[in-house]
Amino acid sequence: MRKSRHTLLCPIVGIGMIAVGTAAATSADAATAACTTAAVTALALPSNVSITAATPIAAVAGTATVAGKPAFCQVTGNVNTDGEGAGPGQAAFQMDLPEFWNGKFLFLGGGGLDGNGVLADGTAQELAKGYATSSTNSGHPVGSGTFAITDIGVPNEPAIIDYFYRARHEVTVASKAIVKAFYDARKISYAYYDGCSNGGRQGLMEASRFPNDYDGIVSGAPWMDPLGTELWTVKNTRALLQAFIPPTLFPQLTAAILASCDTVDGVQDGLIQNPAKCAFNPDTLVPSVLTQAQSDAIKTILAPVTDSSGHLIYPGSSVSDLFSVQITFDENATPAPNPTAPQPWTVPPATGTTGAPGNWGLAYGIINYLGYYDPNIDLNSDYFEDNGVISDVTRILLYSRLGLDLADDPAKFAAYIGKGKKLLMYHGYSDPIISPYRTVLFYESLAGMNGGYSQLQQSVRLFMAPGVSHCGGGIGPNVFGNGAEPPGYPVDAQHDVLSALEDWVENGNAPSSIIASHYVAGAATPTVDRTMPLCPFPAEARYNGLGDVNDAASWTCTHNTALLQTGVNGREAGVDGPANQPNFPADVLR
Repeated sequence: MRKSRHTLLCPIVGIGMIAVGTAAATSADAATAACTTAAVTALALPSNVSITAATPIAAVAGTATVAGKPAFCQVTGNVNTDGEGAGPGQAAFQMDLPEFWNGKFLFLGGGGLDGNGVLADGTAQELAKGYATSSTNSGHPVGSGTFAITDIGVPNEPAIIDYFYRARHEVTVASKAIVKAFYDARKISYAYYDGCSNGGRQGLMEASRFPNDYDGIVSGAPWMDPLGTELWTVKNTRALLQAFIPPTLFPQLTAAILASCDTVDGVQDGLIQNPAKCAFNPDTLVPSVLTQAQSDAIKTILAPVTDSSGHLIYPGSSVSDLFSVQITFDENATPAPNPTAPQPWTVPPATGTTGAPGNWGLAYGIINYLGYYDPNIDLNSDYFEDNGVISDVTRILLYSRLGLDLADDPAKFAAYIGKGKKLLMYHGYSDPIISPYRTVLFYESLAGMNGGYSQLQQSVRLFMAPGVSHCGGGIGPNVFGNGAEPPGYPVDAQHDVLSALEDWVENGNAPSSIIASHYVAGAATPTVDRTMPLCPFPAEARYNGLGDVNDAASWTCTHNTALLQTGVNGREAGVDGPANQPNFPADVLR
Protein backbone atom coordinates (compact mmCIF):
# COMPACT_ATOMS: atom_id res chain seq x y z
CA MET A 1 0.00 0.00 0.00
CA ARG A 2 2.93 2.33 -0.56
CA LYS A 3 2.07 4.98 -3.14
CA SER A 4 4.74 5.19 -5.85
CA ARG A 5 5.84 8.83 -5.74
CA HIS A 6 9.52 8.54 -6.58
CA THR A 7 11.50 10.15 -9.37
CA LEU A 8 14.41 7.95 -10.40
CA LEU A 9 17.33 10.31 -10.67
CA CYS A 10 20.37 8.22 -11.52
CA PRO A 11 21.83 4.74 -11.82
CA ILE A 12 24.19 3.11 -9.36
CA VAL A 13 27.40 5.09 -9.43
CA GLY A 14 30.70 4.67 -7.67
CA ILE A 15 34.36 5.27 -8.31
CA GLY A 16 34.71 7.36 -11.42
CA MET A 17 31.03 7.05 -12.25
CA ILE A 18 28.26 9.55 -12.98
CA ALA A 19 27.19 11.75 -10.04
CA VAL A 20 23.67 12.29 -8.80
CA GLY A 21 21.56 14.58 -10.93
CA THR A 22 23.46 14.17 -14.20
CA ALA A 23 21.59 13.23 -17.34
CA ALA A 24 24.02 10.55 -18.52
CA ALA A 25 23.42 6.92 -17.66
CA THR A 26 25.84 4.12 -16.99
CA SER A 27 25.52 0.64 -18.39
CA ALA A 28 24.40 -2.31 -16.30
CA ASP A 29 27.95 -3.64 -16.51
CA ALA A 30 29.33 -0.43 -15.03
CA ALA A 31 26.80 -0.50 -12.22
CA THR A 32 27.74 -4.08 -11.44
CA ALA A 33 31.43 -3.18 -11.48
CA ALA A 34 30.81 -0.52 -8.81
CA CYS A 35 29.15 -3.15 -6.58
CA THR A 36 32.11 -5.22 -5.47
CA THR A 37 33.70 -5.54 -2.06
CA ALA A 38 36.93 -4.06 -3.36
CA ALA A 39 35.22 -1.12 -5.08
CA VAL A 40 33.10 -0.17 -2.05
CA THR A 41 36.04 -0.61 0.33
CA ALA A 42 38.08 1.75 -1.85
CA LEU A 43 35.55 4.57 -1.42
CA ALA A 44 36.26 7.43 0.98
CA LEU A 45 34.57 5.86 4.01
CA PRO A 46 34.68 6.80 7.72
CA SER A 47 37.61 5.27 9.56
CA ASN A 48 35.33 3.24 11.85
CA VAL A 49 33.67 1.41 8.92
CA SER A 50 34.74 -1.93 7.47
CA ILE A 51 33.05 -3.57 4.47
CA THR A 52 32.55 -7.34 4.51
CA ALA A 53 30.74 -7.77 1.19
CA ALA A 54 29.14 -5.93 -1.70
CA THR A 55 26.85 -8.03 -3.86
CA PRO A 56 24.86 -6.97 -6.94
CA ILE A 57 21.25 -8.19 -6.77
CA ALA A 58 19.45 -8.49 -10.09
CA ALA A 59 15.98 -7.10 -10.63
CA VAL A 60 13.10 -9.50 -10.00
CA ALA A 61 9.84 -9.20 -11.87
CA GLY A 62 6.71 -9.18 -9.75
CA THR A 63 3.97 -11.79 -9.95
CA ALA A 64 0.52 -12.19 -8.42
CA THR A 65 2.06 -13.68 -5.29
CA VAL A 66 5.58 -12.19 -5.15
CA ALA A 67 6.41 -8.49 -5.18
CA GLY A 68 9.09 -7.54 -7.69
CA LYS A 69 12.26 -5.63 -6.87
CA PRO A 70 14.53 -3.38 -8.93
CA ALA A 71 18.24 -4.07 -9.17
CA PHE A 72 20.34 -2.98 -6.19
CA CYS A 73 23.72 -3.38 -4.54
CA GLN A 74 23.66 -5.03 -1.13
CA VAL A 75 26.50 -3.93 1.14
CA THR A 76 27.27 -5.47 4.53
CA GLY A 77 29.86 -4.44 7.06
CA ASN A 78 30.60 -3.26 10.58
CA VAL A 79 30.84 0.05 12.41
CA ASN A 80 33.17 0.31 15.39
CA THR A 81 31.29 2.16 18.13
CA ASP A 82 32.64 4.11 21.07
CA GLY A 83 31.72 6.75 23.65
CA GLU A 84 28.54 7.51 25.59
CA GLY A 85 30.21 6.36 28.81
CA ALA A 86 30.97 2.84 27.64
CA GLY A 87 33.92 1.13 26.00
CA PRO A 88 34.28 0.19 22.32
CA GLY A 89 31.81 -2.08 20.58
CA GLN A 90 30.89 -3.12 17.08
CA ALA A 91 27.61 -3.03 15.17
CA ALA A 92 26.87 -4.90 11.96
CA PHE A 93 24.91 -3.20 9.19
CA GLN A 94 23.27 -4.05 5.87
CA MET A 95 22.57 -1.52 3.15
CA ASP A 96 20.56 -1.85 -0.07
CA LEU A 97 21.64 0.72 -2.67
CA PRO A 98 19.26 0.79 -5.67
CA GLU A 99 20.45 1.11 -9.24
CA PHE A 100 18.31 4.23 -9.58
CA TRP A 101 18.61 6.40 -6.47
CA ASN A 102 16.09 9.10 -5.51
CA GLY A 103 18.62 11.09 -3.48
CA LYS A 104 17.07 10.00 -0.16
CA PHE A 105 18.07 7.73 2.73
CA LEU A 106 15.84 5.43 4.78
CA PHE A 107 16.87 3.62 7.96
CA LEU A 108 14.88 0.47 8.78
CA GLY A 109 14.10 -0.16 12.46
CA GLY A 110 14.84 -3.40 14.27
CA GLY A 111 12.69 -5.51 16.55
CA GLY A 112 12.68 -7.30 19.89
CA LEU A 113 16.19 -7.66 21.28
CA ASP A 114 17.69 -7.11 17.81
CA GLY A 115 20.69 -9.23 16.76
CA ASN A 116 21.67 -10.24 13.24
CA GLY A 117 18.15 -11.46 12.53
CA VAL A 118 16.86 -7.89 12.22
CA LEU A 119 19.24 -6.95 9.38
CA ALA A 120 16.65 -6.09 6.77
CA ASP A 121 16.32 -5.91 3.00
CA GLY A 122 14.68 -2.82 1.61
CA THR A 123 11.14 -3.70 0.59
CA ALA A 124 9.99 -3.71 -3.02
CA GLN A 125 8.13 -0.47 -2.35
CA GLU A 126 11.12 1.25 -0.75
CA LEU A 127 13.57 0.20 -3.45
CA ALA A 128 11.08 1.04 -6.20
CA LYS A 129 10.84 4.52 -4.71
CA GLY A 130 14.62 4.71 -5.09
CA TYR A 131 15.57 4.78 -1.41
CA ALA A 132 19.01 3.79 -0.21
CA THR A 133 18.23 1.77 2.93
CA SER A 134 20.20 0.65 5.96
CA SER A 135 19.66 -1.48 9.07
CA THR A 136 21.75 -2.66 12.01
CA ASN A 137 21.88 -5.47 14.58
CA SER A 138 22.32 -2.79 17.28
CA GLY A 139 25.72 -4.08 18.37
CA HIS A 140 25.27 -7.82 18.93
CA PRO A 141 24.55 -10.94 16.85
CA VAL A 142 22.06 -12.82 19.05
CA GLY A 143 18.30 -12.30 19.34
CA SER A 144 18.11 -13.02 23.07
CA GLY A 145 19.17 -11.01 26.11
CA THR A 146 22.31 -13.09 26.63
CA PHE A 147 24.42 -10.39 24.93
CA ALA A 148 23.91 -8.11 27.96
CA ILE A 149 26.18 -10.00 30.38
CA THR A 150 29.67 -11.48 30.29
CA ASP A 151 29.01 -13.45 33.48
CA ILE A 152 26.31 -13.53 36.12
CA GLY A 153 26.21 -10.08 37.68
CA VAL A 154 28.67 -8.62 35.14
CA PRO A 155 27.09 -6.35 32.49
CA ASN A 156 28.47 -6.12 28.97
CA GLU A 157 28.33 -2.34 29.03
CA PRO A 158 29.41 -1.61 25.42
CA ALA A 159 26.84 -4.05 24.03
CA ILE A 160 24.12 -2.70 26.31
CA ILE A 161 24.65 0.96 25.40
CA ASP A 162 24.88 -0.01 21.73
CA TYR A 163 21.52 -1.75 22.01
CA PHE A 164 19.97 1.15 23.90
CA TYR A 165 20.88 3.82 21.30
CA ARG A 166 24.60 4.21 20.48
CA ALA A 167 24.85 1.71 17.63
CA ARG A 168 21.84 3.02 15.74
CA HIS A 169 23.10 6.59 15.81
CA GLU A 170 26.65 5.70 14.79
CA VAL A 171 25.46 3.37 12.02
CA THR A 172 23.17 6.17 10.83
CA VAL A 173 26.11 8.56 10.53
CA ALA A 174 28.25 5.93 8.81
CA SER A 175 25.47 4.84 6.45
CA LYS A 176 24.90 8.38 5.24
CA ALA A 177 28.61 8.67 4.48
CA ILE A 178 28.55 5.39 2.55
CA VAL A 179 25.54 6.53 0.51
CA LYS A 180 27.20 9.79 -0.47
CA ALA A 181 30.46 8.05 -1.34
CA PHE A 182 28.77 5.29 -3.32
CA TYR A 183 26.69 7.68 -5.40
CA ASP A 184 29.40 10.37 -5.49
CA ALA A 185 26.84 12.80 -4.08
CA ARG A 186 27.46 16.03 -2.22
CA LYS A 187 24.43 15.54 0.01
CA ILE A 188 21.39 13.44 0.79
CA SER A 189 18.23 15.39 0.07
CA TYR A 190 16.13 13.84 2.88
CA ALA A 191 16.79 11.25 5.58
CA TYR A 192 13.94 9.17 6.99
CA TYR A 193 13.53 6.49 9.64
CA ASP A 194 10.81 3.81 9.72
CA GLY A 195 10.36 1.26 12.50
CA CYS A 196 7.80 -0.51 14.64
CA SER A 197 7.92 -2.04 18.14
CA ASN A 198 11.57 -1.89 19.23
CA GLY A 199 12.09 -0.13 15.92
CA GLY A 200 9.46 2.38 17.04
CA ARG A 201 11.37 2.93 20.28
CA GLN A 202 14.57 3.42 18.31
CA GLY A 203 12.86 6.07 16.21
CA LEU A 204 11.78 7.96 19.32
CA MET A 205 15.29 7.57 20.73
CA GLU A 206 16.75 9.12 17.59
CA ALA A 207 14.31 12.05 17.76
CA SER A 208 14.95 12.69 21.46
CA ARG A 209 18.75 12.17 21.52
CA PHE A 210 19.95 12.92 17.99
CA PRO A 211 17.52 15.43 16.46
CA ASN A 212 19.79 16.12 13.48
CA ASP A 213 19.87 12.52 12.21
CA TYR A 214 16.50 12.45 10.44
CA ASP A 215 14.10 14.86 8.76
CA GLY A 216 11.14 12.58 9.38
CA ILE A 217 10.50 9.52 11.53
CA VAL A 218 7.79 6.84 11.48
CA SER A 219 7.42 5.27 14.93
CA GLY A 220 4.93 2.42 15.11
CA ALA A 221 3.74 0.71 18.31
CA PRO A 222 6.81 2.10 20.12
CA TRP A 223 8.36 0.01 22.90
CA MET A 224 9.18 3.32 24.56
CA ASP A 225 9.42 1.85 28.08
CA PRO A 226 10.68 -1.73 27.63
CA LEU A 227 10.94 -2.35 31.37
CA GLY A 228 7.43 -1.11 32.13
CA THR A 229 6.09 -3.15 29.22
CA GLU A 230 7.73 -6.33 30.50
CA LEU A 231 6.57 -5.75 34.08
CA TRP A 232 3.09 -5.55 32.53
CA THR A 233 3.81 -8.80 30.67
CA VAL A 234 4.83 -10.56 33.89
CA LYS A 235 1.60 -9.40 35.53
CA ASN A 236 -0.51 -10.61 32.61
CA THR A 237 1.27 -13.93 32.19
CA ARG A 238 1.18 -14.76 35.88
CA ALA A 239 -2.53 -13.97 36.02
CA LEU A 240 -3.19 -16.64 33.39
CA LEU A 241 -0.75 -19.08 34.96
CA GLN A 242 -2.93 -18.97 38.06
CA ALA A 243 -6.19 -19.26 36.11
CA PHE A 244 -5.68 -20.74 32.65
CA ILE A 245 -8.30 -19.71 30.07
CA PRO A 246 -8.53 -22.25 27.22
CA PRO A 247 -8.87 -21.06 23.61
CA THR A 248 -12.25 -22.80 23.41
CA LEU A 249 -13.64 -19.91 25.47
CA PHE A 250 -12.21 -17.16 23.26
CA PRO A 251 -15.21 -16.86 20.91
CA GLN A 252 -17.59 -16.38 23.85
CA LEU A 253 -15.28 -13.84 25.48
CA THR A 254 -14.87 -11.91 22.23
CA ALA A 255 -18.63 -11.91 21.64
CA ALA A 256 -19.24 -10.61 25.17
CA ILE A 257 -16.67 -7.82 24.76
CA LEU A 258 -18.21 -6.75 21.43
CA ALA A 259 -21.70 -6.87 22.90
CA SER A 260 -20.53 -4.44 25.58
CA CYS A 261 -18.34 -2.17 23.42
CA ASP A 262 -19.06 -2.37 19.70
CA THR A 263 -21.81 0.25 19.53
CA VAL A 264 -20.15 2.76 21.87
CA ASP A 265 -18.75 4.52 18.79
CA GLY A 266 -22.22 4.72 17.21
CA VAL A 267 -22.10 1.81 14.76
CA GLN A 268 -22.14 -1.96 15.05
CA ASP A 269 -19.35 -3.07 12.73
CA GLY A 270 -17.20 -5.49 14.71
CA LEU A 271 -14.59 -2.84 15.59
CA ILE A 272 -14.05 -0.85 18.77
CA GLN A 273 -12.84 2.65 17.90
CA ASN A 274 -12.01 3.63 21.51
CA PRO A 275 -11.58 0.68 23.89
CA ALA A 276 -10.83 3.05 26.78
CA LYS A 277 -14.49 4.09 26.66
CA CYS A 278 -15.73 0.51 27.15
CA ALA A 279 -17.33 -0.93 30.27
CA PHE A 280 -16.83 -4.68 29.88
CA ASN A 281 -17.10 -6.56 33.19
CA PRO A 282 -15.90 -10.19 33.08
CA ASP A 283 -17.85 -10.95 36.26
CA THR A 284 -21.02 -10.95 34.13
CA LEU A 285 -19.74 -14.21 32.60
CA VAL A 286 -19.46 -15.97 35.98
CA PRO A 287 -20.41 -18.80 36.28
CA SER A 288 -21.94 -19.35 32.83
CA VAL A 289 -18.63 -19.03 30.94
CA LEU A 290 -15.87 -18.25 33.45
CA THR A 291 -14.92 -19.25 36.93
CA GLN A 292 -14.42 -16.41 39.38
CA ALA A 293 -10.68 -17.06 39.28
CA GLN A 294 -10.66 -16.68 35.48
CA SER A 295 -12.68 -13.48 35.71
CA ASP A 296 -10.25 -12.12 38.30
CA ALA A 297 -7.36 -12.96 35.95
CA ILE A 298 -8.96 -10.89 33.19
CA LYS A 299 -9.45 -8.00 35.58
CA THR A 300 -5.75 -8.22 36.50
CA ILE A 301 -4.82 -8.11 32.81
CA LEU A 302 -6.96 -4.99 32.31
CA ALA A 303 -5.38 -3.29 35.34
CA PRO A 304 -2.13 -1.26 35.38
CA VAL A 305 1.25 -1.94 36.97
CA THR A 306 1.79 0.27 40.03
CA ASP A 307 4.32 0.82 42.75
CA SER A 308 3.61 0.03 46.39
CA SER A 309 1.95 3.46 46.84
CA GLY A 310 -0.40 2.99 43.90
CA HIS A 311 1.48 5.30 41.52
CA LEU A 312 1.23 4.29 37.88
CA ILE A 313 4.22 2.51 36.39
CA TYR A 314 2.55 1.19 33.23
CA PRO A 315 -1.07 1.26 32.06
CA GLY A 316 -3.27 -1.79 31.71
CA SER A 317 -4.42 -3.65 28.63
CA SER A 318 -6.90 -2.66 25.97
CA VAL A 319 -10.09 -4.70 26.06
CA SER A 320 -10.27 -4.68 22.25
CA ASP A 321 -9.81 -8.24 20.90
CA LEU A 322 -8.37 -9.19 24.27
CA PHE A 323 -9.02 -12.85 23.55
CA SER A 324 -9.12 -14.18 20.02
CA VAL A 325 -7.39 -16.93 18.14
CA GLN A 326 -4.80 -14.53 16.71
CA ILE A 327 -4.55 -12.04 19.57
CA THR A 328 -4.12 -13.38 23.06
CA PHE A 329 -1.86 -13.16 26.04
CA ASP A 330 -2.13 -16.90 26.38
CA GLU A 331 -0.18 -17.96 23.30
CA ASN A 332 -0.15 -21.65 24.23
CA ALA A 333 -3.14 -23.90 23.67
CA THR A 334 -2.44 -25.81 26.89
CA PRO A 335 -1.46 -24.73 30.41
CA ALA A 336 2.21 -24.22 31.24
CA PRO A 337 3.82 -27.49 32.41
CA ASN A 338 5.29 -25.89 35.56
CA PRO A 339 2.98 -22.97 36.45
CA THR A 340 4.56 -22.25 39.86
CA ALA A 341 8.21 -22.70 38.84
CA PRO A 342 10.58 -19.77 38.23
CA GLN A 343 10.43 -20.78 34.58
CA PRO A 344 6.97 -22.24 33.84
CA TRP A 345 8.32 -23.29 30.43
CA THR A 346 11.55 -25.10 29.49
CA VAL A 347 14.69 -22.96 29.52
CA PRO A 348 17.67 -24.47 27.68
CA PRO A 349 21.12 -23.05 28.53
CA ALA A 350 21.83 -19.53 27.26
CA THR A 351 19.02 -19.39 24.72
CA GLY A 352 16.07 -17.98 26.65
CA THR A 353 12.72 -19.71 26.92
CA THR A 354 11.33 -22.55 24.83
CA GLY A 355 7.64 -23.29 24.47
CA ALA A 356 6.74 -20.07 26.26
CA PRO A 357 4.57 -17.20 25.03
CA GLY A 358 6.67 -14.68 23.12
CA ASN A 359 5.78 -12.01 25.67
CA TRP A 360 7.32 -14.06 28.46
CA GLY A 361 10.54 -14.51 26.49
CA LEU A 362 10.87 -10.74 26.05
CA ALA A 363 10.19 -10.18 29.75
CA TYR A 364 12.86 -12.71 30.66
CA GLY A 365 15.38 -11.09 28.32
CA ILE A 366 14.76 -7.51 29.43
CA ILE A 367 14.32 -8.02 33.17
CA ASN A 368 16.71 -10.87 33.90
CA TYR A 369 19.57 -10.04 31.52
CA LEU A 370 19.42 -6.28 31.00
CA GLY A 371 17.94 -5.51 34.42
CA TYR A 372 19.32 -7.94 36.97
CA TYR A 373 22.28 -9.24 34.90
CA ASP A 374 21.21 -12.64 36.19
CA PRO A 375 19.18 -15.28 34.28
CA ASN A 376 18.30 -17.07 37.53
CA ILE A 377 16.06 -14.39 39.06
CA ASP A 378 12.55 -15.74 39.71
CA LEU A 379 10.01 -13.52 37.97
CA ASN A 380 7.17 -15.91 38.76
CA SER A 381 6.93 -14.98 42.43
CA ASP A 382 4.84 -12.71 44.61
CA TYR A 383 8.07 -11.18 45.86
CA PHE A 384 8.80 -9.85 42.36
CA GLU A 385 5.24 -8.99 41.34
CA ASP A 386 2.09 -9.20 43.43
CA ASN A 387 -1.14 -8.61 41.50
CA GLY A 388 0.45 -5.85 39.46
CA VAL A 389 2.30 -4.19 42.34
CA ILE A 390 6.09 -3.81 42.08
CA SER A 391 8.10 -3.14 45.24
CA ASP A 392 10.05 0.10 45.52
CA VAL A 393 13.35 -1.79 45.86
CA THR A 394 12.73 -3.68 42.63
CA ARG A 395 11.47 -0.63 40.77
CA ILE A 396 14.42 1.58 41.72
CA LEU A 397 17.04 -1.06 40.89
CA LEU A 398 15.61 -1.98 37.50
CA TYR A 399 14.86 1.55 36.32
CA SER A 400 18.30 2.76 37.40
CA ARG A 401 19.86 0.12 35.14
CA LEU A 402 17.40 0.41 32.25
CA GLY A 403 16.77 4.15 32.38
CA LEU A 404 18.88 4.80 29.28
CA ASP A 405 16.70 2.35 27.33
CA LEU A 406 13.64 4.56 27.78
CA ALA A 407 12.41 6.91 25.06
CA ASP A 408 9.29 8.11 26.86
CA ASP A 409 10.26 11.50 28.29
CA PRO A 410 8.20 14.13 26.41
CA ALA A 411 10.55 16.92 27.50
CA LYS A 412 13.39 15.43 25.45
CA PHE A 413 11.63 16.00 22.12
CA ALA A 414 11.80 19.80 22.25
CA ALA A 415 14.86 20.09 20.02
CA TYR A 416 13.46 17.78 17.33
CA ILE A 417 10.14 19.59 17.28
CA GLY A 418 11.85 22.98 17.43
CA LYS A 419 13.84 22.18 14.28
CA GLY A 420 10.62 21.61 12.36
CA LYS A 421 11.23 17.87 11.97
CA LYS A 422 8.23 15.54 11.61
CA LEU A 423 7.25 12.49 13.68
CA LEU A 424 4.44 10.20 12.54
CA MET A 425 3.33 7.63 15.13
CA TYR A 426 0.80 4.79 14.97
CA HIS A 427 -0.39 2.06 17.32
CA GLY A 428 -2.99 -0.69 17.12
CA TYR A 429 -5.70 -0.59 19.77
CA SER A 430 -5.64 -4.42 19.93
CA ASP A 431 -1.91 -4.72 20.58
CA PRO A 432 -1.18 -7.58 23.04
CA ILE A 433 2.61 -7.01 23.08
CA ILE A 434 2.79 -3.31 24.03
CA SER A 435 -0.17 -1.57 25.61
CA PRO A 436 -1.56 1.07 23.21
CA TYR A 437 -2.44 3.17 26.24
CA ARG A 438 1.26 3.81 26.90
CA THR A 439 1.50 5.55 23.53
CA VAL A 440 -1.73 7.45 24.17
CA LEU A 441 -0.47 8.73 27.54
CA PHE A 442 2.85 9.77 26.00
CA TYR A 443 1.14 11.70 23.23
CA GLU A 444 -1.24 13.40 25.66
CA SER A 445 1.68 14.52 27.79
CA LEU A 446 3.62 15.66 24.71
CA ALA A 447 0.62 17.78 23.69
CA GLY A 448 0.53 19.31 27.17
CA MET A 449 4.16 20.41 26.76
CA ASN A 450 3.73 21.77 23.23
CA GLY A 451 0.71 24.06 23.32
CA GLY A 452 -2.05 21.45 22.93
CA TYR A 453 -3.06 19.05 20.19
CA SER A 454 -3.47 21.56 17.35
CA GLN A 455 -0.01 22.98 17.95
CA LEU A 456 1.62 19.56 18.42
CA GLN A 457 0.04 18.23 15.22
CA GLN A 458 2.15 20.65 13.22
CA SER A 459 5.13 18.40 14.03
CA VAL A 460 3.89 15.16 15.59
CA ARG A 461 0.80 13.12 14.66
CA LEU A 462 -0.45 9.89 16.20
CA PHE A 463 -2.80 7.50 14.39
CA MET A 464 -4.55 4.88 16.51
CA ALA A 465 -5.73 1.83 14.56
CA PRO A 466 -8.86 0.01 15.80
CA GLY A 467 -8.75 -3.79 15.76
CA VAL A 468 -5.05 -3.87 14.83
CA SER A 469 -2.59 -6.05 16.70
CA HIS A 470 1.16 -5.53 17.12
CA CYS A 471 2.52 -3.61 14.11
CA GLY A 472 -0.12 -5.33 11.95
CA GLY A 473 -2.49 -8.27 12.04
CA GLY A 474 -5.80 -8.34 13.84
CA ILE A 475 -9.37 -8.07 12.63
CA GLY A 476 -9.25 -4.36 11.75
CA PRO A 477 -7.83 -2.67 8.65
CA ASN A 478 -4.20 -3.46 9.42
CA VAL A 479 -2.21 -2.62 6.27
CA PHE A 480 -1.04 0.97 5.78
CA GLY A 481 2.58 0.70 4.72
CA ASN A 482 3.45 -0.72 8.14
CA GLY A 483 5.17 -3.89 6.94
CA ALA A 484 2.00 -5.99 7.18
CA GLU A 485 1.48 -6.24 3.43
CA PRO A 486 0.45 -9.65 2.04
CA PRO A 487 2.53 -11.41 -0.66
CA GLY A 488 2.10 -9.79 -4.05
CA TYR A 489 0.92 -6.57 -2.47
CA PRO A 490 0.76 -3.89 -5.20
CA VAL A 491 3.19 -0.98 -4.97
CA ASP A 492 0.60 1.59 -6.03
CA ALA A 493 -2.27 0.33 -3.84
CA GLN A 494 -3.21 3.23 -1.52
CA HIS A 495 -1.79 5.74 0.89
CA ASP A 496 0.84 4.63 3.40
CA VAL A 497 2.78 6.01 6.32
CA LEU A 498 6.07 6.58 4.49
CA SER A 499 4.39 8.41 1.60
CA ALA A 500 2.42 10.46 4.13
CA LEU A 501 5.62 11.37 5.96
CA GLU A 502 7.38 12.30 2.70
CA ASP A 503 4.57 14.60 1.66
CA TRP A 504 4.54 16.20 5.10
CA VAL A 505 8.30 16.78 5.27
CA GLU A 506 8.89 17.75 1.65
CA ASN A 507 5.67 19.59 0.77
CA GLY A 508 4.24 20.67 4.11
CA ASN A 509 1.09 18.57 3.67
CA ALA A 510 0.29 17.12 7.09
CA PRO A 511 -1.68 13.85 6.80
CA SER A 512 -5.35 14.46 7.63
CA SER A 513 -5.95 10.70 7.53
CA ILE A 514 -4.24 7.48 6.49
CA ILE A 515 -6.27 4.87 4.65
CA ALA A 516 -5.85 1.39 6.14
CA SER A 517 -6.87 -1.82 4.40
CA HIS A 518 -7.76 -5.32 5.50
CA TYR A 519 -6.99 -8.20 3.14
CA VAL A 520 -8.81 -11.50 2.79
CA ALA A 521 -6.75 -14.13 4.55
CA GLY A 522 -5.37 -16.84 2.31
CA ALA A 523 -6.59 -15.33 -0.96
CA ALA A 524 -4.66 -16.40 -4.07
CA THR A 525 -4.08 -12.75 -4.94
CA PRO A 526 -4.25 -9.76 -2.56
CA THR A 527 -7.94 -8.94 -2.09
CA VAL A 528 -9.19 -6.06 0.07
CA ASP A 529 -12.39 -6.63 2.04
CA ARG A 530 -12.36 -3.50 4.23
CA THR A 531 -10.86 -0.01 4.27
CA MET A 532 -11.05 2.73 6.91
CA PRO A 533 -9.38 6.07 7.56
CA LEU A 534 -7.06 6.31 10.54
CA CYS A 535 -7.44 9.76 12.09
CA PRO A 536 -4.94 12.05 13.84
CA PHE A 537 -5.33 11.58 17.60
CA PRO A 538 -7.49 12.59 19.43
CA ALA A 539 -9.99 12.35 16.56
CA GLU A 540 -11.98 9.16 16.10
CA ALA A 541 -13.16 7.89 12.70
CA ARG A 542 -16.91 8.50 12.44
CA TYR A 543 -19.34 6.53 10.29
CA ASN A 544 -21.44 8.95 8.27
CA GLY A 545 -24.55 6.80 8.50
CA LEU A 546 -24.63 6.00 4.80
CA GLY A 547 -22.94 3.39 2.67
CA ASP A 548 -20.97 0.27 3.43
CA VAL A 549 -19.23 0.27 6.84
CA ASN A 550 -16.39 -1.66 5.15
CA ASP A 551 -15.64 1.25 2.79
CA ALA A 552 -13.41 4.12 3.90
CA ALA A 553 -15.64 6.49 1.91
CA SER A 554 -18.35 5.91 4.53
CA TRP A 555 -16.13 7.28 7.32
CA THR A 556 -14.73 10.72 8.08
CA CYS A 557 -12.07 12.24 10.32
CA THR A 558 -14.07 15.35 11.10
CA HIS A 559 -12.73 17.39 13.98
CA ASN A 560 -13.52 15.69 17.27
CA THR A 561 -11.73 14.64 20.44
CA ALA A 562 -13.60 11.38 20.98
CA LEU A 563 -10.46 9.34 21.74
CA LEU A 564 -9.93 11.42 24.89
CA GLN A 565 -13.16 10.06 26.35
CA THR A 566 -12.56 7.48 29.04
CA GLY A 567 -15.01 4.94 30.44
CA VAL A 568 -14.85 2.17 33.02
CA ASN A 569 -12.22 0.06 31.26
CA GLY A 570 -10.02 3.06 30.55
CA ARG A 571 -10.11 4.17 34.18
CA GLU A 572 -9.40 0.61 35.31
CA ALA A 573 -6.34 0.62 33.02
CA GLY A 574 -5.03 3.89 34.46
CA VAL A 575 -5.85 5.96 31.37
CA ASP A 576 -7.13 9.15 32.94
CA GLY A 577 -5.42 11.67 30.70
CA PRO A 578 -2.01 13.34 30.78
CA ALA A 579 -2.14 13.91 34.54
CA ASN A 580 -1.69 10.15 34.89
CA GLN A 581 1.46 10.00 32.77
CA PRO A 582 3.88 7.59 34.54
CA ASN A 583 5.98 9.78 36.79
CA PHE A 584 8.85 8.30 38.74
CA PRO A 585 10.32 9.86 41.90
CA ALA A 586 13.76 11.40 41.86
CA ASP A 587 15.24 8.23 43.34
CA VAL A 588 15.04 6.62 39.90
CA LEU A 589 17.82 7.56 37.49
CA ARG A 590 16.21 8.28 34.16
